Amino acid sequence: MNKRTGNAVATLAVGLALNIILGAAKLTIGLLSTSSSVVSDAVNNISDAAVSLVTIIATCLAARGADYDHPYGHGRYEHIAAFILGAVIVAVGAEVFISGIRRAVEPVEIVASTALWATLGASIAVKGFMAVFYFMRGKRVGSDTLKAAAVDSVSDVAVTTVVLVCAIAEKFTAARIDGYVSMAVAVVITVFGVRILKQTVSRLLGERPDPQLYGTVKRIIESAPQVLSVHDIMINDYGAGNMTAEADAVFPADMAFVDVHAVCDGIERKVREDTGVRLCVHADPLNTGDARLSAIAEKLKTALTPFGATAHDVSVDDDKHMVELDIMLASDKLPTDEITAIAESQVRAVVQYNVKVRIDYI
Repeated sequence: MNKRTGNAVATLAVGLALNIILGAAKLTIGLLSTSSSVVSDAVNNISDAAVSLVTIIATCLAARGADYDHPYGHGRYEHIAAFILGAVIVAVGAEVFISGIRRAVEPVEIVASTALWATLGASIAVKGFMAVFYFMRGKRVGSDTLKAAAVDSVSDVAVTTVVLVCAIAEKFTAARIDGYVSMAVAVVITVFGVRILKQTVSRLLGERPDPQLYGTVKRIIESAPQVLSVHDIMINDYGAGNMTAEADAVFPADMAFVDVHAVCDGIERKVREDTGVRLCVHADPLNTGDARLSAIAEKLKTALTPFGATAHDVSVDDDKHMVELDIMLASDKLPTDEITAIAESQVRAVVQYNVKVRIDYI
């Protein structure tokens, strides 16, 4: 187990212990006081404990290195565990909501006590401490899991505060809102579970890479003086800091193959040292002596820059009277039809050939 994993597991273990203690205390007080909302809040803490336990196991499994059957490591164990956990939390939220409906239909007087106030007050204080603790440790070790736990703790503070207000209201007024507050707590639990599911599915499908990391990789490639341009940078996240990437770097077509290979090797080493990403550079040749290609590239650059778009892989086929090119878009909100029409007109201003444009979001 490396240092990063050890720190993350230790932090999650503290959270696990505190959630178990809070959940047990609230469950006991909630049952003794017949408060459905306090019991629901207890279930929320117990589900948080389950989150911590499963995350600890997944974090340990994800830290395992690559092997013959899994050359990219086991980092995605975290994503799989999070998906299962999200489904369980949604189920718990649904059950708590149903219980809240029953209590709203048949309200029961809450037996308020000093122990009830003390337990809820202590819970707010402990959860506030956990939010700060998770955030600071998550920032130190660079763990999104711990940062997410910090956000969850903040939401728990809000939920427990609402439950405390409910208990006070029922103590000093004739209002019977316990069941409704229980349903509100259930909604918070369910939303948290759905959020976990959504984030996990997005990661498993493959998300757009972190803009800062993408920019760093791009700058390193472009810093090589022999590289004319770079495109199609793809970064794949296999979890637990295990990332691979590939990119197309454009070199002069008349540059010696051994020199191109040496530059690519140097770029790959630099990216690995600075970011930890394992990069593979694909070399694209560009005939810098073709005046038509140079003219097309310049016109496309001038026309597409205002849209935040760039053109690459421009090729001219004189036999087919065809010009092909890819346009990379910085956003899915851009007008693709308009950009395509502009690109075609710019190409035809140089050569009267058919134009085939491919839209690229990578």
